[in-house]
Amino acid sequence: MITKDKIIMSLRGVKEPFFQKDFIQMNLIDVDLLENNINIKVYLKEEVFDKKEEIEKKIQEKLKIAFGEQIGNVNIEFIKVSDYSQVRRRVKLEVLDSKKANLGKVIAVTSGKGGVGKSTISINLALSLRELGFKVGLLDADVYGPSIPTAFGLEGTILEIRDDKIQPIEKFGLKLVSIGFMIPEVDTPLIWRGPMLHKAINEMVNQVDWDSLDYLVVDLPPGTGDAILSLNNSVKIDGAIVVSTSQKVAAADVMKNINMLKTLSIPIIGIVENMSFIECKNGEKIYLWGKGGVIELAQKYDIEFLGEIPFIPNVVQTMETGNLVMLTEQTKNIFKEFAKKVINRLNVISVS
Repeated sequence: MITKDKIIMSLRGVKEPFFQKDFIQMNLIDVDLLENNINIKVYLKEEVFDKKEEIEKKIQEKLKIAFGEQIGNVNIEFIKVSDYSQVRRRVKLEVLDSKKANLGKVIAVTSGKGGVGKSTISINLALSLRELGFKVGLLDADVYGPSIPTAFGLEGTILEIRDDKIQPIEKFGLKLVSIGFMIPEVDTPLIWRGPMLHKAINEMVNQVDWDSLDYLVVDLPPGTGDAILSLNNSVKIDGAIVVSTSQKVAAADVMKNINMLKTLSIPIIGIVENMSFIECKNGEKIYLWGKGGVIELAQKYDIEFLGEIPFIPNVVQTMETGNLVMLTEQTKNIFKEFAKKVINRLNVISVS
């Protein structure tokens, strides 16, 4: 029997030619089904509208493979758009449990480049929100390099399933879930295909006994790959924080990340410059990667600059040893002020 969900699943692998990402995961295809007659709308950027015949051929091939002679008429309509951010969610890949936990505000922490301290920002943001009195969950969705088990001293810990729900690990008042809690050893190699990754992230969001949260902070892997698409399909993202350092090689990757967020219509809370400077005992600031690059990015893309987080040896030590209680009061205050900015920005963009 042909169903709308089966049609959507059959069209996986048909890629949008501008971003080279799956149409389905980008929510750029509408499907209507009347008996066995299929009507499909495809939203396509002006720059690649001339590729529509090639795309139509791939769609027809996918449907033929999936349903054979069961198909009636197939009508494929292409709609030209100048910006994918104009296209709101039109496809829901999975029907989620209506009894799922209240996740509160979902904050995605992202970066186009690895090594900029994205996990450090995620962890300390979550801890600071907890210190401010909120109920907070922290999801380590960096499936290629999970950091939470090490940072919290929980390596080797495995998640339990109770009453068909994944039970988060609790530490320092946070509810923690990581792909690192699902594998036996930290050096176990993980090879993910698109559907596997989508299923894993969806389960980590919607099959976890989060109870009732005020904030869920999600640490995403670097880049513009399938993880952000899967998260966006699994839950409403209330806002994204972009993390960068100031050097040009980081800025180039971060620009792609910002464009990806705008393409998916994910509100951007702002951009933060991490490991910005080292402060000497005499108060002098030494800027490690140059100065002003992230502010220029914020101005170029008209997004909020959330400030500079200095390079703090104490933070590096606590992350490496899994002893986050070692954070100094000065360090806690830096991240607490950052958390307050994030809360204020979330309140602004939620009503805009």
